[in-house]
Amino acid sequence: MNDEAWPALPYAEWAPTKKTLHMVAQMLGKARLALAPPEAEWLGTCLYLDARGFTTGAMPFGTDVVSIGIDVYDIVIRIDVSDGRRASVSIGPDRSVADIWADFRATLDDLRIDADIWEKPQELSDTTLFSVNTHDCTIVPEHAQRFHRVLCAIDGAFEEFRSPFFGRTGVQFWWGGFDFAVLLFTGRHLAAPDDRGYIMRYDLDAEQLNAGFWPGDDNAPEARFWAYVVPRPDGCEVAPIRPAPAAWVEAISEWILSYEQVRASDDPRRAILDFLNSVYRVAVTNGGWDAAALHYAPPPPAPRA
Repeated sequence: MNDEAWPALPYAEWAPTKKTLHMVAQMLGKARLALAPPEAEWLGTCLYLDARGFTTGAMPFGTDVVSIGIDVYDIVIRIDVSDGRRASVSIGPDRSVADIWADFRATLDDLRIDADIWEKPQELSDTTLFSVNTHDCTIVPEHAQRFHRVLCAIDGAFEEFRSPFFGRTGVQFWWGGFDFAVLLFTGRHLAAPDDRGYIMRYDLDAEQLNAGFWPGDDNAPEARFWAYVVPRPDGCEVAPIRPAPAAWVEAISEWILSYEQVRASDDPRRAILDFLNSVYRVAVTNGGWDAAALHYAPPPPAPRA
């Protein structure tokens, strides 16, 4: 069962697909950045998981809305406008990022969607402009679909974890780091840190618990779960975190849990929930979060006449 619902994700095997898919996701994210109103902690820029891949969700465009998504089964970018128009752009299996970008821009123009999209990748060491990137040109459908299956399995645990939280919360796919995250915000503002770059400066100006899944990259190929609390509570490095393989890594100021250890466990979903709930207990016990005020009790089942 774990091999189907929680498939292995060996980085070396699917790295070419991951890199190309990451660049395509950046195109969508930058389109959302251009069209959607800004929100705190960059929430106006994120993507979302859906049943066939990833989507921007509905974005305002005049008196219409536009949504743009990656379909990992049809291997296309799909663009939908609320007046009924629809178009798609092929993204594989053997098309370069430059090819995809050219067709994506032409299709937006054909649909008369005016979006000022900056074509330089963000949060990546490879900042080759989309228009000249001919070295990322592989999407193996099975590899993209396997990654999507992993995220779908994780999504259930993330949604269960956040459901009793009364503050602002959500599950997002971040196209910059290519990670899937669940965020809890208490509503308390913090001073933006002066010692961080532009993106992180405006990502860390609110009290929050940020946790997620990252599929790895060339420098750190092991897929893993991660979590941190802002501001950092005292005692993070010695706080008890479950399951047992999870550990605090001081170099990155995060708790880390290997995806392979999760999928090999008897109950991967429970392992993820144990990890997230342990981190939440640190936010409450060490960070001073008001657990009672932040707890949401759902209404009882409605009576049936």
